[in-house]
Amino acid sequence: MSNNNSKRAKWDPSSFRLTSNGLAPPPVDTPRRRKAFTIAGMFIAGPIDVDWLSEARKLGVTALWVGLGLWFLRGLKKSDSFIVSNLLMQTWAVLPDAKGRALKKLERAGLITIEQRGKRSPRITLMVHRAQNIGLHSVRDTRHLVPPGETS
Repeated sequence: MSNNNSKRAKWDPSSFRLTSNGLAPPPVDTPRRRKAFTIAGMFIAGPIDVDWLSEARKLGVTALWVGLGLWFLRGLKKSDSFIVSNLLMQTWAVLPDAKGRALKKLERAGLITIEQRGKRSPRITLMVHRAQNIGLHSVRDTRHLVPPGETS
């Protein structure tokens, strides 16, 4: 049995005819697929919360790599909430199952929230100020670098 889908072009037996040179004519309406873009020449827009990245680093390399991809998307979308597709993560050399595991680790660590959307790509919200609330110092806060007993 075939899948008759209204989105597909109707079957036309004349598409199998050969031309005078023996070649079949090119297909008229070929479906287009989404292509992954390359990350070469792209950059992650800042500012990036270094405390957030430090927490993500503790979860493993893949979680850190996915986290960098999330910060890339944050700069691209100019929002803390966005959809993370397998296609985008493929450009970061992260497979779909690894993406899912890394996102779950980041969620358990409190660095992101995940809104599942059925079989569609999840909507992620970065918890940007979360790392500062767990006692990590801000990059601008250098008081922790001064030894006790000395004044700055």
